[in-house]
Amino acid sequence: TVQEIFLFFSVLLCTQPSLHTAYPCQSVCYLHTVSITQVTMGEGEPAPAATPPAIKIFISGNSGSKEISNAQHRITMILKSLGIVMEVVDISAPGVEEQRDFMRAGAKKKEGQRFALPPQLFNGEKYCGDYDDFDVANEDDELEEFLCLPRKTPKAVPGKPEDETKPEAENAEKVAAAEGAPAEAAPVEGAPTDATPAEAVPPEETSAEPTS
Repeated sequence: TVQEIFLFFSVLLCTQPSLHTAYPCQSVCYLHTVSITQVTMGEGEPAPAATPPAIKIFISGNSGSKEISNAQHRITMILKSLGIVMEVVDISAPGVEEQRDFMRAGAKKKEGQRFALPPQLFNGEKYCGDYDDFDVANEDDELEEFLCLPRKTPKAVPGKPEDETKPEAENAEKVAAAEGAPAEAAPVEGAPTDATPAEAVPPEETSAEPTS
């Protein structure tokens, strides 16, 4: 450890005063260098987290199209709110001809367009898509996949409404079936019944036998 190394050299200087006398500055500087080196290259220190790549957004700062301006603004606002690192490249600025050619060569152009128009999104050298692709991915909660970035949170799966709540009657039937309750309750003795009583049959007349 740093303390042990520092203590070793301190003891060495105390036991060898000639070294300290002959080389006072060198001894102190050497001890200071050893301490800094051990602290900087110490074992067990966590490695620095890898910085995620910046999403490159190609825009046009002097576009006369309101649709393009709104699309550019919406993309930057959404990425900023999500904390995604981005690099905005204005292809209308001077000195970015190489970046503009890179965007035109890698991005897709729509029907009737001579060149692909901004905004266009890239992850490094990989083309992600245009604003329409970005909007669909954002609505489907697949923005990280669209931008080729690892997800920070698991994708939410919407549940079915009928599965969220169950009727009380259905729950009661399931509980009764699990407990082995009879399907029909036995009639209570003495309880009135709905059956219509049968008509009384008059007793048959019997003739009296003659007596002798």
